[in-house]
Amino acid sequence: MDKKELRKITKKVYEEYGFEKKGKYYYLDLEDVYICSGFSSMHGITYLAYNFSIKAVHSEDERELNNMFDGYDSFEVQMVFDRSAESYAQVGIRCEMWDEEKYAKKLEELLHYYFDPYKKDAINHIIRSFKEIGFVHKDEIIVLKIKAKQYLGL
Repeated sequence: MDKKELRKITKKVYEEYGFEKKGKYYYLDLEDVYICSGFSSMHGITYLAYNFSIKAVHSEDERELNNMFDGYDSFEVQMVFDRSAESYAQVGIRCEMWDEEKYAKKLEELLHYYFDPYKKDAINHIIRSFKEIGFVHKDEIIVLKIKAKQYLGL
């Protein structure tokens, strides 16, 4: 699978889940939060990541389109593809090793794993997760910005 096909499949799966692509990122507009997700890269490893913005904390004007950081309450959360792998291998996208069907299926699973809790009850999910030593998902630390902590009473 080449990178062009990877991006095409990514767009299809994200949109089927409910995200809307604007520029280079995907956006999910929920009742209490706004989620920005897309490709990121570090040390030559490409991975998917997301940030969320609590609507009561930030106005729509504060969230910059195509900027995963301004107007968002969390720092980038890397979405883990392979929990059994170690280091960057667990987050990295291995498009040269995966066929289209495997990638699409894995991506669909990831979106449900990461975003279903936000769809069900975003604010309580964030509070509960943060109180459990700052974790949002198993082994993934989330750091909240000051305004979000104040709003959530944390």
